[in-house]
Amino acid sequence: MSFLQFLRALRARLKVFVVAVSTVVLGALIASVLMPKAYRATVALLVDTSDEQSLGEAARPLMLPQERLSYLQTQVDILTSRTVARKVVRDLNLLQSPAALAALGVQVSGAGPLEERLVEQLLKQLKAETSQSSVIQARFSCADPLLSATIANAFAKAYIDTVLELRVAPTREAAAWFDEQLKSLRANLEEAQARLAAFQQQAVSRYVAHGGSPDSLPEVANNTVIQQLKADVLRGEAKLKELATRYGVNHPQYQRVASENGALRARLDAEIRKVLAGIVAAARQGQPRDTEPRSGLYLQRSELGARTAGSDRAALNDPALRRNEFIVLKLNVESAERAYDTAMQRHVVSQIDSRASATNVAVLSPAAAPWTPYQPKIVLNVALSIVTGTLLGAVLVALLEAWDRRVRSGEDLLLASERPLLAVLGGEGRPATLLLSGPSFRQVPALPKLR
Repeated sequence: MSFLQFLRALRARLKVFVVAVSTVVLGALIASVLMPKAYRATVALLVDTSDEQSLGEAARPLMLPQERLSYLQTQVDILTSRTVARKVVRDLNLLQSPAALAALGVQVSGAGPLEERLVEQLLKQLKAETSQSSVIQARFSCADPLLSATIANAFAKAYIDTVLELRVAPTREAAAWFDEQLKSLRANLEEAQARLAAFQQQAVSRYVAHGGSPDSLPEVANNTVIQQLKADVLRGEAKLKELATRYGVNHPQYQRVASENGALRARLDAEIRKVLAGIVAAARQGQPRDTEPRSGLYLQRSELGARTAGSDRAALNDPALRRNEFIVLKLNVESAERAYDTAMQRHVVSQIDSRASATNVAVLSPAAAPWTPYQPKIVLNVALSIVTGTLLGAVLVALLEAWDRRVRSGEDLLLASERPLLAVLGGEGRPATLLLSGPSFRQVPALPKLR
């Protein structure tokens, strides 16, 4: 069937077409009017990747675009999770509100727990989406405009609380773990300090009991002030020898240098007594003194191991080996102190993060009760029904025409019969035309030729 033939059929069966279109449009209009109204409330949430209350986020690099989109999608998944929906049900006490249950379309009696069925219904009526920006649009629709706004805002609050809990819970566990670790690290530090203090006390006791030289103590031998004073005294003695040879011991210049050298010796003895007093005080209090350099650790530990393995009692009085033992004990204290300080810093960060009261999510614009219903959309439904009715009417006309074929033009007659068409009388506002004059028809004789 050509388009022109369809138009002729449509004109002939116009009533069928009009009835079909009118029926569809009227049905859509009645359904739109009878359809229950649904109101949609929208809350906008701003999600930022920075975190002002976390000490561990200070050096966080900027997110790449793909990472940012993935992060926002994760936030959308959290917002539309059953955990957040269940928190909304409990915060608003929806299970004890028959009006809310009716507005949400949830029956009190039904299969399964009421709370789970209510959670499922809330998630069906919640739509959350995001775009290229950092704003998440959360939309909730139900039959009550005020309830829709209330539930939308409740979803925003429950989502923020859930994000805060997800961030605080791991740091709270980390803080508790660091509490246990600090006890062990503190015990190791105190043990290392006690060993070093005992060694210092033993060294001082050996020095006092045997009248040994102060130079045998590592604290004295490695003290920079004492070393400088010793060098000055040696230079003064060398100069005294030179002056004694040149001028004699009674010369004024010799007497002046001798006096200066005596003052240096007095300062040296006072500094040695000061260091010894500090060693004794630190040993009694259990606090090691930080006076030993850290060079040659591998060699020193090797020598100490050789001394211990040999178990030679004479080696115990060797100043060099005692100095190596002091270095090892002191480095053990420093290592324990560093471990304890590092754990303490992490513990402080975890404690602060676990007490955070805000997240990187904020409500940009809270939901308000809508004035007009979101559904039904009467204008849209009528427009769609007109299109649908037109297509249905056209299909009905085509089917009826195929079922009951009519001759409505010369072309239809030619298709229906093999007889030649002589003329078309009137029809479609055109004058009568002969077959021979029509450009579309071949010329045939009206009567057979006589012989």
